[in-house]
Amino acid sequence: MIVRQLKADRYEYLQNQLVTRAQQNPFEASFNVTVKVDKKEYILKIQPDDRYKMVALQALVVDRDEQGHLHTLITDNKILSSLLELLIWQGVA
Repeated sequence: MIVRQLKADRYEYLQNQLVTRAQQNPFEASFNVTVKVDKKEYILKIQPDDRYKMVALQALVVDRDEQGHLHTLITDNKILSSLLELLIWQGVA
């Protein structure tokens, strides 16, 4: 889990993007966001927190092949932090 403090305007912008563009499961406060880096696809579970904080809860790397796709949980905090930074700077696609 990675927590990132944002400025108020950046937090509001990202939170609005999450509400309008990200996938949210019923009865959950978190959002699932797809982040693409080169040819890799990641699913980042992110949750807005109070006092302008964004929390990256976990991430999955999606590997696609002929039989379908495989999700692998990312446990490295450096990768999780990098994905959160990319999301903050790029926004929700």
